[in-house]
Amino acid sequence: MTGFDYVRLVVSETPLWAFAVLALLVFLGVRRLKPRVRSLRLALIAPVAFLIWGLFNVAAYSQVHSPVIGGSTLIVMFAAGWASARLFSSETAERTGEGRFLFHGTPEPLITYMVVFAVRFGLEVWMGFESAVAALAGGLAIGVTAFVAGRTAQRAFLLFAARRRAVATI
Repeated sequence: MTGFDYVRLVVSETPLWAFAVLALLVFLGVRRLKPRVRSLRLALIAPVAFLIWGLFNVAAYSQVHSPVIGGSTLIVMFAAGWASARLFSSETAERTGEGRFLFHGTPEPLITYMVVFAVRFGLEVWMGFESAVAALAGGLAIGVTAFVAGRTAQRAFLLFAARRRAVATI
């Protein structure tokens, strides 16, 4: 089997919803390249979505493998993502009033979305070709999702704290 045959097999076996998710992530990432004004509520969507996705991953992983390993991976990688966002993030936001924030354009979300998609897709393909790696690939998938959930949650926490400080000074 040639490399082209593998690519054709992977593309033909990939469900259509995976391509829809990729298109959505590209769309959302490209939108984040431009400055925009958003409410705190909208800023909380990403961390909640990634955390729920991570919990679903842990639940699925726990049915086949160890719930302790799945849950521990989620907690540790969430904390690592939180810490990494505190140490490095190019995303900035300024309060504009009425609970809204001006987010400056940055390529970081687009890069993050594409890396997460590529890693998760690669893990699924790996599991498709080598079923013996399901436990490892599943754990890595939980880790990637939890790491991004931690990063987005830390940023949302900073926005929430900034909003509370502004309300307290009024």
